[in-house]
Amino acid sequence: MAQRIALVSAFPPGCQSLNEYGLHLAKGLADRADVSEVVVIADTLDQPIAELDLGPKIRVQRVWRFNDALATPKILRALFKANAAGVLWNLQSATFGDREIPAALGHFAPPLARVFGLKSGVIAHNIIAGIDLDSTQLKGQKLRQAVVKFGASVACRALLAANYTTVTLQGYYDHIRKTYPSAEVRLVPHGTFEVYDGELRPLAKRPKRIVTMGKFGTYKRLETLLDAFDLLRGDPEFGDYQLVIGGTDHPGTPGYVDTLRQERRNDAGVSFHGYVAEDDIADFFGEARLSIFDYTATTGSSGVLHQAASYGAVPVFPQIGDFIDICRDEGLSGAHYQVSNSASMAKAMRNMLRDLVAAQTVADSNLEVSQEMPFAEIVDFHVQRLLNNEPSETDTFGPAGSPSKSQKFGEAT
Repeated sequence: MAQRIALVSAFPPGCQSLNEYGLHLAKGLADRADVSEVVVIADTLDQPIAELDLGPKIRVQRVWRFNDALATPKILRALFKANAAGVLWNLQSATFGDREIPAALGHFAPPLARVFGLKSGVIAHNIIAGIDLDSTQLKGQKLRQAVVKFGASVACRALLAANYTTVTLQGYYDHIRKTYPSAEVRLVPHGTFEVYDGELRPLAKRPKRIVTMGKFGTYKRLETLLDAFDLLRGDPEFGDYQLVIGGTDHPGTPGYVDTLRQERRNDAGVSFHGYVAEDDIADFFGEARLSIFDYTATTGSSGVLHQAASYGAVPVFPQIGDFIDICRDEGLSGAHYQVSNSASMAKAMRNMLRDLVAAQTVADSNLEVSQEMPFAEIVDFHVQRLLNNEPSETDTFGPAGSPSKSQKFGEAT
């Protein structure tokens, strides 16, 4: 008998972090015959925007606000009314706010839901222990960092009090297993949203276009990329390339993108696309040769990296933090540069663009890897846990050689 599942997540057309992941979770759940309805308990919108038309099986209720210390009781109230068989929580450390108190308090919602009899599974996209706080807005603020780390430890314990918790990277899994040996935690990869079944254009036949996408202003920056792009165009061989910047400000840095847009208003080679809607993702990456990640830190498995891989745009990223883990755990690859070094980034871009045969090899390899991580299998894992109490015995990822893909989803022991 089909049952109702609730999903707590940031959700489009809102622009908070993980909204795209939440959208794909909702779609994946709705595609299943054993799910009668998906009730999305979502964040409120800053301004009136029409909701997405997602069909009769997905119902969106916007009940909690970013940085609202009362988000937890509002969410619990909505969950009781939803009368769902299980609740899936799509979370990262700043889902409920970028201020310490509301961010931490929101993480008590999953265990409280369990206390009140609502079966809860958590997707934890990052944990503070895996983030270099000196590369965030807390740089140099040692006292505040100590407070954040303490609060993060409490919040992590709270999340682990749900019925089960999953993480997307081996490093997070290892840390939790070491710190909380009895925790019900599993390693489940990020997954690939769309397994493209058409024929992607080879890099040599794509426009001379470089793209980047994100919520910019904190650890995701644009200054190094813009400087590197200027250096690249200084070579006549690459003078006709175009840089397309997709995305918006991070909530904590309003006005960041617009300031750079004004500085580049007379530069015909640099285009600010703004928010990239879900329907535009395929063209955005599928018509680009390179996808650049101007990051000074990482905070989890990158959804944008997986999207670039899915559509054959060669990633260019620094060898830091979670990028290293993703390459090791999942087999994705790309060109590398020294963090915050525009000359190094320009060299990495130049090398890929000069040798499109080698670049195509990287793109083809990433595409093959992405096809081994279909999102439907990620959704199946959670449905099996929420509705049937056990993960599917057939959930595996290939090819061999990668711990998170060659074995079943990481089991708690």
